[in-house]
Amino acid sequence: MSLRLINTETSQLIREVSRKLDSILFPISDNNNLTIMKMKVLMEVSKQGRVNIGEIGQSLGVAGGNISNMCKNLENEGYLVRERSQDDERVVEVSLTDKGEKVLDQVRTQINDKYHPYDANITDNEYKSIVDSLRSLNKHLDNLLEYK
Repeated sequence: MSLRLINTETSQLIREVSRKLDSILFPISDNNNLTIMKMKVLMEVSKQGRVNIGEIGQSLGVAGGNISNMCKNLENEGYLVRERSQDDERVVEVSLTDKGEKVLDQVRTQINDKYHPYDANITDNEYKSIVDSLRSLNKHLDNLLEYK
């Protein structure tokens, strides 16, 4: 089973899906003067609320140092606030500013306006099937990581 999960076809499909999602998001991120990764960071912070930089990196699959620099840039641009954790001075937590919330509202509106007509082509069952399959793959890969 493990060979099937990590074969070239599976890996290639995952890369293609990721590349296509980035291609879909690029015009919107560019229109808002953000890189795709900066936009993903803002979306992740919005989803999680006040969150530490390590958690963002883990969620996005990016090294903590890279996320830390990106968060510094986003703070300098006025989208995020970075603060030391009250529980642990070594931990830096970030949250969205009003400007960050506003740009994400614009991003969401633009995504909805641009792609909503296509969204009607995917049934709820198809969407659920896609999500369920991805969750299943993720679970199996977690099991492989834990295998000794």
